Amino acid sequence: MKPTLSVRQVADMSGAIRKAVEALTEKDVFIGVPAENAAPRQGGLNNAELSYLHEYGAPAAGIPARPHLLPGVGDIKGEAAGLLKGAAEQALKGNEAAVDAALNRIGLLGQNAVRARFQNNDWPPLKDATLDASPLKKDDEGNVIRDKGGEAVRGKSRREKGKLNPLLDTAQLMKSHTYVVRKKGKSLVTPGSAS
Repeated sequence: MKPTLSVRQVADMSGAIRKAVEALTEKDVFIGVPAENAAPRQGGLNNAELSYLHEYGAPAAGIPARPHLLPGVGDIKGEAAGLLKGAAEQALKGNEAAVDAALNRIGLLGQNAVRARFQNNDWPPLKDATLDASPLKKDDEGNVIRDKGGEAVRGKSRREKGKLNPLLDTAQLMKSHTYVVRKKGKSLVTPGSAS
């Protein structure tokens, strides 16, 4: 009987697996208003501050809570957990691209769920005074436009425009809610760090 020889090639996937697992464990998905979307608006507050103000309300200023961020993220918990489980399975196969895709998918789900809260909610309605206020029309430089008689020209009220849903007059705050995927500890302001 002749001895048989068989050759089998085994691929070393340890490097790919390590990179994919690092991609999963060393990155975070942040849903909300990133610093780059938080430029100051008219009135001095930026979108991140406005989001916080409306999330929790400011009773002393007569602003009721209109939660959108926490409930929106809560809406995707189950689906996000499933995506993370699938990403972990892909990481153990060395598929880093699938891990990154899953993290971005979670971010997009969260972004869309938060934005949906601006349109579908049970928030306290706007006050009649807010709905009926007619804003002054301004030119590109911010000057009040006046008619031939010198009177300030006013635009339509929210009620006249049919914009009755709180926080959706321009949808600027809603659109500022997005997501970012970052390496842990990168570009975050934490207590005690410089901002």
